[in-house]
Amino acid sequence: MDIQNHYYGHSAVLARYAGLGSVRHINGLLQHGWTVRSPTLVHFSDFARLPRGAGRFVWSHSARGWDPERDPFPTIPVGAPFLYLSELTAQQKIEPLGRTVAFPVHDTRLVRLEHSDDAFARQLAERGGPSLVCLHPEDLDRPEKRQVWAAHGHQVVSAGDRRDPLFLSRVLHLARGARRVVSNQLSTAVVYAAAEGTPTEIYGDEVAIGSLGTDVARRTRELWPEFHDESDTATRQRIARAELGAQHVLSPEELRAALGWDRRSPVPFLSYWAGAPVRKAGAVLGVVKRPEGAQDAGSGASPVAFLAHPLSHLPSRLPRVPDAQMLIAEPVTPTP
Repeated sequence: MDIQNHYYGHSAVLARYAGLGSVRHINGLLQHGWTVRSPTLVHFSDFARLPRGAGRFVWSHSARGWDPERDPFPTIPVGAPFLYLSELTAQQKIEPLGRTVAFPVHDTRLVRLEHSDDAFARQLAERGGPSLVCLHPEDLDRPEKRQVWAAHGHQVVSAGDRRDPLFLSRVLHLARGARRVVSNQLSTAVVYAAAEGTPTEIYGDEVAIGSLGTDVARRTRELWPEFHDESDTATRQRIARAELGAQHVLSPEELRAALGWDRRSPVPFLSYWAGAPVRKAGAVLGVVKRPEGAQDAGSGASPVAFLAHPLSHLPSRLPRVPDAQMLIAEPVTPTP
């Protein structure tokens, strides 16, 4: 229904798990990252209304950050795509990387974070030694961001563009192969690593995120203290798997039925290419009202800000389904 369904290789992994040879349009909205509040108010805030029959597909109904019973919208838990990929690759071994892997919190095209990359890079070198630093695509385009990490002896790698179907496969490689995964804020990648049983750590200066300020940092410390104290890896793994919705993972047949992949309908196709882009444009311009309580870090941004990268918000061809041997992919080393 919307381009966010196909971010980070999620729809490609689900199609592979469901036994499909190609990705299809999802009849609804699919959560595309771990959230500290309701995904309907974080990821789906541009869509207070959906076409008839479309669903809001979330990862878990056991996450600590929100209560599905009190959410303003009905949701369907299906488990995180990462869990499906982990299951598909459970028998594939990864050569240990022998290093700490860091996933620093990242800017977006609309929101700049307030924190010090230099301070975190220095602290990372002191505590973890020369590390692999996986930068989000929004930060890779800024040479000054990349240079900070290299200056402290770290190697910068990437999981690819957010529309790259191998993005999640590269994150899995890093999360499963790392000696330890760290970040300066509890985030999706840290939860993934914990779910794999990889040791994790959170440290660094508090991060302020756009109009949300330091609320996210404060909330993660309050609701997930186990990721900030000396809790053991097994405890964190149990919590992470609940956050990702391990108890909701579906069979291939159930997944096809839930996402509307067991039948043909023009509605998701039309919504993807026309309905969703128009509705999002209306939300940006203020013509379409976002639901009350929407969590948007870029809420103070001018509509003109969206024109700086106009194609990034538009739909494109659906991603391909990865081959079996590419379900765990090497991270990308960006060119200088």
